[in-house]
Order: sequence, then structure tokens, then C-alpha cells
Amino acid sequence: MVSLSNNLLFHTLIELFSVIIAYIIFLVVWESKTFLENRYLLLIGISYFFIGTLDLLHALSYERMGFFSWSGMNLPAQLWIASRYLESVSFLIAPLLLSNSRLLNLKTDISPVEKARFAWELFIVYSGITFVLFLSIFVLRNFPDSYIEGRGLTDFLIISEYVISLILVCSLVLLYLKRDRFENHVFRLLTASIVLTIISEIIFARFTYVDDFSFVTGHYFKLLSFYFVYRAVVSTGFSEPCSILFRELKQNEEALRRKTFFLQDDQGRIYRMLGVQTEESEDAFSTCNARINEKTYSSLVKDIEGLIGFRFDDSKGTVFIDGDVEEITGYSTEDFLSHRVKWADLVLPEDQYLIFERINRSVSNPDHSIETEYRIKRKNGEIRWIREFLQKFPEESKNSRQFQGFIHDITGRKKAEAALQKIEEVRIKEIHHRIKNNLQVISSLLSLEAEKFSDRKMLESFRESQNRVASMALIHEELYKGSDMDTLDFSAYLRKLTADLLASYRVGNDKITLRLDLEQAHFDMDTSIPLGIIVNELVSNSLKHAFPEGKGGEIYIGLHRTEKIALKAGISGESVDCESGFDYTLTVADNGKGVPEETDFENADSLGLQLVNLLVEQIDGCVKLERRQGTRFILGINVKNGVKT
Repeated sequence: MVSLSNNLLFHTLIELFSVIIAYIIFLVVWESKTFLENRYLLLIGISYFFIGTLDLLHALSYERMGFFSWSGMNLPAQLWIASRYLESVSFLIAPLLLSNSRLLNLKTDISPVEKARFAWELFIVYSGITFVLFLSIFVLRNFPDSYIEGRGLTDFLIISEYVISLILVCSLVLLYLKRDRFENHVFRLLTASIVLTIISEIIFARFTYVDDFSFVTGHYFKLLSFYFVYRAVVSTGFSEPCSILFRELKQNEEALRRKTFFLQDDQGRIYRMLGVQTEESEDAFSTCNARINEKTYSSLVKDIEGLIGFRFDDSKGTVFIDGDVEEITGYSTEDFLSHRVKWADLVLPEDQYLIFERINRSVSNPDHSIETEYRIKRKNGEIRWIREFLQKFPEESKNSRQFQGFIHDITGRKKAEAALQKIEEVRIKEIHHRIKNNLQVISSLLSLEAEKFSDRKMLESFRESQNRVASMALIHEELYKGSDMDTLDFSAYLRKLTADLLASYRVGNDKITLRLDLEQAHFDMDTSIPLGIIVNELVSNSLKHAFPEGKGGEIYIGLHRTEKIALKAGISGESVDCESGFDYTLTVADNGKGVPEETDFENADSLGLQLVNLLVEQIDGCVKLERRQGTRFILGINVKNGVKT
């Protein structure tokens, strides 16, 4: 009704409505840029901000609007054609941003930061293009004339309308080729929008003046085309956000599930190198042993990076191959199917025997997949590790043998294993270095104390202590392998240490028993080594001196958190001062004949107790000697920050 009475008002209203739709499309897409997976919708949404801006200026540039009195009809025509070029080229480029599903699903994992950066890059590019258009139209005024007073539309504008229509047709073809990347109703809405835009452009290429009926009709089609984009991006995005904004998550679920089978074993191998225990999945073995058909190939290899599905005949060569063939080998699928290249030729000579071995095993075990790892040389000479699952084809003909399976590129896993092996070597060297430093410090302490002794018997005792200190490095090295480099399972260490001591000293007196009451505790190396030497010294002295020959007895070793010592010590006695302010209490006790009253930690004639005292000071601990029903040594130990218990 407005168009019948006031054509300018009609044009202004319909353009403003289109501009509002364009800005809403932009705002919703822009706010969704960090999690929007579909780059087609992202580009279209950003482009509509600039398309809407050009259309707004187009509506305001009519001479009777009074904004640009110098313009005449040429300026609005120029802004119109610039906007339409921007719109059509955007629809043409947008499908090119949609990678195929195989590349999209597993080759990249785009973070929100990267998505936001990509959106800003698009915005900057469109800003630059729009700025150039403004500069050409308003400042330099070298944009081609689109309307000449008295003559009407120029050849440039008419030809441009058809060129724009052709661009839109091409964009429609590209959209159709990428239709699997959209929900069906979204694809239909986008298709309808492009088709209506094409019709609108053809109509505008034929109208002669603004009061013509084709002018009104063309704007109706333009308005509808904007509305369908709005429905595709905004309305559907709000009412069904999962189907648009998170469609790739749903699309990738199955592909990731398949990929899990191939990754979980590679991950398990690395875990095993790190000493982490994992449970095997029964599904993995059932998948591996399942019969493989070409349908399985199609569903698997198209979604998983670094995977090849194949079938070959031992007499005719490759009969089927698909997947990341060129990425892994450097050769095309056709090179293998035409038999110009044979897979066996890629295998390194030193690994060739594995090829024949796997075939023989497949023939003898047709119901099982044979797993083999070997190296191949790519076309460019690069060496890659691959993991092959081979199975004899169940439906073989009488005159030939066919085999089928998968090839998975495991070069990344092999590099990880090599890196872990290097780390392990460095780790062991560090352990040796730290143990050596600790033992060297302790040996130096012993040497200083030994200078005080002139008695030959005491010197022999000193040498014996030095030898025991040196031999303990072997136990430490054994227990540190496969564990955290910074901590040691001290309970396991004590069991190993005391078992060795008992076997060495109990010759001729097998009535001596050892009772261990140890809570599990992990101490750092700088605490474990001195504590081990202390226990070594105390238990050795008990075995040698506490029990007369042939007389039995018991040696008790307890390790408990401080609050539990009163209940679990095992040999009755008073509460100990060393419990106060310490995390753990270590008790070494025997029910033998005890030590003389004159022997204590300050007595220069007792080298063993002097060593214990020095080591306790080294770890900032506490030690107390009690003489009731034998001998009992009680040590207070503090756990350093970050040590596991």
C-alpha cells in the first residue's frame, strides 16, 4: 500500500528493514564466534554487517532524502551495485572455508582463541574492502558510473547485475557440494536466499525507472532473501542452537569413537613406559578381530587422519586402497591401484622379513588380525613408522588369496617413545648423581669421625660402615626405576634393606626374627638415603651384638604417623619426646641384652651412634635411645612439602 502512494517511503522502509536484519545476523554470529564451528555462517554473518552498511547509505543517498544533495541517482546506484558485489562474492567464498569432513573432524582442533582471531581477521578484511569502496565512491569518485541522468542505467550496472547473478549461481553450486555440512532445513533456507537474490538481480538489470513495478518487485525479492538468511542463522540458531552452532560436535562423535581404537593402544604403550597401569578394553580386541569389509573402510578411513584401508591379492597386487595414502606415502591412490608402486617396495630392507612373516601368520590364522609395526620410506625419502592390521579376506576365491586391513601412521608415537626413553636416561643419570652426592657427604662425615679413633677395632668398624653405605646405592637404584624420581617408597625400601641384612648376619643364629610394622610412606631422596643408612646401622648392630650366639630374639621396625605410634609400637615403653612436632616416627627395637649404660650418642667410643647422630642432624630429625627390655631407638621425621604419603 505504501509503494502505491509513496515510492520513496516504500524504498526507505524496505531498505531499513533489510539493514536491521543484516545487523541482527551480524550481532548473533559475532557473539557466537568463539564456539561457532561452521565458518560459512561466520563469514556470511560478518559480511552482512558491511552489506547492511552499504545498503543503509544507499537508502539515504537518494536525492530527495537530503543527505547527499549532489548525488543524483548515480550515487545510490553505485552503492547498490557495490553492496551486491560484496554480497555475491561473500556467498562464493564462504563454501571454500568448509573443509571436507575428513580434514575437519580430526586434523585440527580449533581453540576458541583461534576462532576469535579468525573472526577478527575476516572483520578487518571486510573493513579494508569497504573502506576502499567508500574511498572510490565518495572521495576519489572513480567508481564506474551506474546511472546517467536522461539515459538511465549504464552498461556497467546492467552487465554487473548479470555478472553478480553468475557469481551467485556458482556459489549455489558450491553450497550444494558442501550440503552435508548443514542441516537440511538450513541448506534449503540458504539455497532459497541465493535463488531469490539471483531473481532480484535479474529484475534490477531490466527496470528503467524507480516508479516501475519491477523496482518494487526486485526489492520484495531482496527482502525475502535477507529474511531467509535471518531464518537460517538467527532463528534456527536460537531455537535449535545445537543443530547449527554445535553441529560438528554431533557429526564428529562417531569419528572420534572410531579413532579411539587406534589411539588407545598407542596411548597405552606410552603409559606403560611411564609406569601407569591401564585396563585393556574388550571392545578394542573385538574391533580388531572383526571382519572388515569395504563399507567399514569407507566409514573409517574418511574420518581418521593417518589411516589407510587396503585390500591386496598376493598375485595381482593392490586391488583396493583408500584414506591418507598420499599423506603417508607420498604416492597417490592411482599409483598403487595401477601397480606402478607396490607397497612392499616402500618397506625398508631390514624390515622386509616382517612382511612375509605377517602374511604367513594371516594364512594360518584367518580369523585373527595380525598386528605388525615396521618402517616405510616415503616418496621424498622420509622414514615413517606404520602399524598394520592384516587379516585374510574371508571370501577369497579358489585361485587367489586376498588380504585386507588397515595401516595407521604411528610416527608420532614412536617419536614420543624415543623422547621418553631419552628422559628416562637423563632421569637415571640424575638419580645416580644425587645418590652419589648423598653418599659422598655421609662418607665424608664418617671420615671426619674416624680421625678421632686410633684403635684398630674401631677403624675396622668404620671401614665396615663405609662399605655398607656404598653398597646401599644398588638398592636405591633398583627401587627408583619406574617410580617418581623425586620420591621413594620408603616402606618398600626398608623391607628390601632389612631382608638383605637378615640374610647376611643371621648365619648360625636362625632364631632371630624380624617383625615389620610399616605404614606406606614416600619420602624424598635426601631423607630416604640417610634414614636407610640409620636403619642399616642400628639393625646391623642388633644382629651382631644384641643376641648371644644361639639365643633367639626379635628385632622390631615400625614406621607410623606420629599420632599412631603409642598404639602400634609393639614393644611396651614410655611415650617418646621425639613424637612432638614430627610427622612420622621410626622405631628400631630389639629385646636383646641391650647396650651399656655408658654408651650414648655423645660417647666418642661409639662410632655407630655417632654416625646415627650425624645423619639425624642432616635430616633435621630427632633421635632418642631407651633401655627397657632391650634397646629401642625412636626417630622423629618431618615430611617435606610436596612429598606423597
